[in-house]
Amino acid sequence: MRDERRAIRNRLGDNRLTFVWLIDQLHLRGIVTDKTELSSVFAGTRNGPKAESIVATSAQILDEYESKFAAKAAT
Repeated sequence: MRDERRAIRNRLGDNRLTFVWLIDQLHLRGIVTDKTELSSVFAGTRNGPKAESIVATSAQILDEYESKFAAKAAT
């Protein structure tokens, strides 16, 4: 899971996206979190089912974002 967390941080940076943006996107998908909790999840100090859900859903969100905006950038 450490590699997944690192990959998500890198993808956020590559796309110039913030944790605040990610928090909003997670909220739209029914996961309520805040900057402190999200930071702890991605630092690896918070674990458990909610942390796993945050990481998995964050990866899905970034997959969707990149598929939409990578297609636009290519045209």
